[in-house]
Amino acid sequence: MSSRLTQPLLQSLFTFHGFIERVISKHYRVLLVIILIATSAYSYISHTQNIALQHSLLTHPRIDDVYVINLGRIQTDRKYQAQYRVAQVLQVAENKIILTQSTTTYRRKRDAERAIKLDALMLNSFFRSEHLILEREALLSMFAQNAIDDVYRPREIYVMGGIVKQRQSPLPINHKTHINKNLTTHNNEGIRLYRQNNFALAFNSFKIAAISGDAWAQYNLAGMFEVGEGTSLDLKQAHYWYQKSAMQGHQRALHALEKLCKSTQSLCL
Repeated sequence: MSSRLTQPLLQSLFTFHGFIERVISKHYRVLLVIILIATSAYSYISHTQNIALQHSLLTHPRIDDVYVINLGRIQTDRKYQAQYRVAQVLQVAENKIILTQSTTTYRRKRDAERAIKLDALMLNSFFRSEHLILEREALLSMFAQNAIDDVYRPREIYVMGGIVKQRQSPLPINHKTHINKNLTTHNNEGIRLYRQNNFALAFNSFKIAAISGDAWAQYNLAGMFEVGEGTSLDLKQAHYWYQKSAMQGHQRALHALEKLCKSTQSLCL
């Protein structure tokens, strides 16, 4: 019974295969043109969508965005030579962005991309101490000139499978009744910059986080005001931010506030 069913099925398959061969043999040029048009259309649509995405990322930059930049296109005063670096956004202001850039300059773009894929951005030695400051209104033109070659926005902590930012620690179970010890992105960045003695940039990062309500950033910002690091010494501002932090239950801020009030009693009257 099964062989009776199999034979007609095989015959149908052979017939269909023969039909396909005849169609391909007779119309292969037309089919080839259709395939080429479809492939070209797909490539064009994919390219257009990618350009639109990168324009959107450049128009609305965020901290931790990763750029592949080509210094050879930026340094127009010398003969062109490809010089790729990996850069990551540290700060976003109204008119400019500040990026940190890799210590290594790559001759090939794929080497810069490989560094991203291999988690190199998480190495302490990967980024150089000096920063790159770019005007926001110039970003799109730099992209058009291939000075900014690619832009990536991390998905969680990953870009192209490589880790490019620290994963945030989970909230403690009792976080609703205690101070939230999760440090925000700006506060983390401020700590990193402070350790590199970039006090002015650290101050700006702490200030952004402090204004948003981060108690740790408020404590750190107050400390910089108290000793005049990255800003002018201002004990009133130090008192203000220590107090803001202490009101959220930050014990170090409360201790610092009491100490400040003892040394400068006029602030706490």
